[in-house]
Amino acid sequence: MTLEEAKQILNVDKLEKDAIKASYEHLFKANDKSKGGSFYIQSKVVRAKERLDQEVSQETSKTAKESTS
Repeated sequence: MTLEEAKQILNVDKLEKDAIKASYEHLFKANDKSKGGSFYIQSKVVRAKERLDQEVSQETSKTAKESTS
């Protein structure tokens, strides 16, 4: 999944942990299959969060390396 696709799915513009988490929790609950939601969409939401978390982690590592140089 591309970074842009992940941002679109979770409806976030910037890589901010709090915004990503809030959007993820809302969309995950809203698409709960036991409440009539879509397992497919819920899966896309999970994958989007994983992709954005990966990007945030890489940015954090990059920033840490730059500050020690």
